[in-house]
Amino acid sequence: MKKEISAGGVIIKRSGKIVQVLLIKDMNGNWTFPKGVVEKGESHEDAAKREIFEETGLKNIILIQKLSPIHYAYQRNGLIHKTVHYFLFEWLGDEQIRLQAEEGISDSIWLTIDEAKKIIGYPKTNMILLDEIQHFTINP
Repeated sequence: MKKEISAGGVIIKRSGKIVQVLLIKDMNGNWTFPKGVVEKGESHEDAAKREIFEETGLKNIILIQKLSPIHYAYQRNGLIHKTVHYFLFEWLGDEQIRLQAEEGISDSIWLTIDEAKKIIGYPKTNMILLDEIQHFTINP
């Protein structure tokens, strides 16, 4: 079985006591988080930051916490076991979102975690991330 390692980010922003999470609509029409393959010599965190920038244009983010890795398998010319290393970042809010259309990313939306849970794609994996960040106490 082939193995693939990716990294990605769950990005939050604050408005007073309200915390919202950024979702992007991928090439399959699912609301999800930015992620992509870790390049040779790149740390998981650096790969997550690069993928966030490539897919959303956001660069002014700070690391809050490493999240639990997600594991799943999918078929593409054989079975591939994928591990995605996710990180929780906070966006500092001074850039425009610029979506990576060439990767099929068609939209973005900021939602509260509870709102995001209602529309999130790939719920078997992404719901784990939303549940995990909901339990963090994040100091303003």
